[in-house]
Amino acid sequence: MRALNSAVACVALAGLAGPAAGADCGSLAALDWLLGDWVAEGTQSTFRESWAALGARTWEGSGVETSRTDPAKSSAEVLRLVEMAGGVYYLSKVTHNDLPVAFRLSECADGRFVFVNPAHDFPKRLDYLREGEDRLRVRVSDGGDKGFALDFARAPLPATDPGTVLAAEDARFASMVAADADAMRRWLAADLVYVHSTGATESREQLIAAIADGKLQYLAVEPAERRVVFHGPDAAFVQGVARIRARSGAQELDFKARYLAVYALNDDAWQLRAWQSLRVP
Repeated sequence: MRALNSAVACVALAGLAGPAAGADCGSLAALDWLLGDWVAEGTQSTFRESWAALGARTWEGSGVETSRTDPAKSSAEVLRLVEMAGGVYYLSKVTHNDLPVAFRLSECADGRFVFVNPAHDFPKRLDYLREGEDRLRVRVSDGGDKGFALDFARAPLPATDPGTVLAAEDARFASMVAADADAMRRWLAADLVYVHSTGATESREQLIAAIADGKLQYLAVEPAERRVVFHGPDAAFVQGVARIRARSGAQELDFKARYLAVYALNDDAWQLRAWQSLRVP
C-alpha cells in the first residue's frame, strides 16, 4: 500500500481514538462517534472519509484523496470496520491491490487505539489519539521511526441530508444491541419518550437501565423501507419498518414493526426524542 493511500485509509480509524480507557475493544458500539464525515488538510492533498453503519457489526466507509493544486486529480478506496471473532478489524481496498488489507485492533486504552498488521509492508501500525471533541491526531508507521502524522477535524453535518439521520439511527440501533449505556446516551435525547410496541412508555434513563441491566435485550434490529422527512434544519421524522429480535425476561420476541421516530439535531448529532412502534400482523 502506498504511503499516500495509507494516509487516506487511516482517516477512517480516526474515531477509534474516542472512547475512554476501559472501553470494549471488541465492539463497534464504542466507535459510534466516527459515523459521518472527517477532513484532513495535508501539504499536497485533502483527505475526506464518510462512514455509515450497515448494522451492529459492520460499518461501510469511503475515502477520497484530492490534490490541493489540481482538484481533478483524486483517488478513492472502499473501507470497512467489522466486528467478528471477538475483535474489531479495519479493511481497506484500493484499486491497485487485488485484495483488501486488514488491521486488527490490538490496544484500547487512555483515548488511544492501535491497529496492527505486522505482515504488511507499510504501514504496520496505526495509532490514534483524540484531541478534544472533534479533533484527533493519527500516526501511521512501520512500528518504529518511519512514518508520518496527520491532524483531522470533523466536517459539519449537512442538516438536510437524509443519510446523516439514518446513520445516527443505525448507530443508535447498534448501541442498543450492544447494551452500551454511554453510546446510547449519545444518540438518545434527555427528554426522550419511548413507546414500545406493547404500549409501555419509558424515559431515556428508564430505557437505558432496562437494557444495561439485561431486563430487555435487543438481539437485532434490521430496518427497511425508511423515509426521512425534515421539519426545519434541526428536526426530522423517520417513517420505517424494522424486524426486531429481542428478549424480555424469559420471553424471546421476533416481529416486524412499523415505527415513527422523531429526531432533533443537538451539537451536530441527531438524537432520538420520540419513538412509537406498532407490530405488523
